[in-house]
Amino acid sequence: MRRIFCLSALVFLLAGALSSCGGSGAARITDEFTGILDEPASEQNIEKADAFLKANLMGLNREQAGELLLLWEAYALNYDSGSVDYERLIAEYAAEIPDYLTELLEYKAVEQRRPIIANATLQVNWRELVLRTLDLEDFIAAHREDRLIQDDALWLYKRYVNALLMGASNSPVFDYETRAFSQDLLTQYDAVLSERPDSALAAVLTEYEAYLAGLGYALEYDQKEESAKFFETCSRLVSEAEQRVSGAEQTH
Repeated sequence: MRRIFCLSALVFLLAGALSSCGGSGAARITDEFTGILDEPASEQNIEKADAFLKANLMGLNREQAGELLLLWEAYALNYDSGSVDYERLIAEYAAEIPDYLTELLEYKAVEQRRPIIANATLQVNWRELVLRTLDLEDFIAAHREDRLIQDDALWLYKRYVNALLMGASNSPVFDYETRAFSQDLLTQYDAVLSERPDSALAAVLTEYEAYLAGLGYALEYDQKEESAKFFETCSRLVSEAEQRVSGAEQTH
């Protein structure tokens, strides 16, 4: 799992939140910590920032501690995704940060331990992917007001929805030889529509199945126009799923 963060923007956002609610002690800790992050990322600086967190989080409330941990994560990920061990973060920081952030770290730990796609090949079966997607959807819907975790949760959710619609290069939803859509995957779509008809995922799958029916559940990959329409449709539906689960569509 790899995501590039705009660290400077995140520092500005979190530092502002901390300075408004933490007093001089929180401000001092924040200033010292962001000073470390102002230095170019390296293994040494990542470890230095991590050690600073361990020594100082008890001087902050749980929200403030969570905000600094997010800064450290972004700093480390921008340097090397392998430098972030989510199971370690949970073990060492769960008592110091908000429960909802710990829950997000648990989702990330699952994805890190068992990514849905590796080497362009699906690593989980369709049922597991469906369950992960719906579970994450429920988490996002329950925490729409917690803006600090929304971006990361939505990024992971969109990754899952995209895989459910498109598969992966070595695990295509349309068979490369027969051109037929996966019957196993259609079975999982029907399960979502039956078990979770009010979910955002069900809404986009209903629209997707109408599109697939129009294709006769088969796709000619070598037909450029048809292939381009497939990718365009999937991209649009992923964005629609994001808007639905985040509640953005309700604001229009």
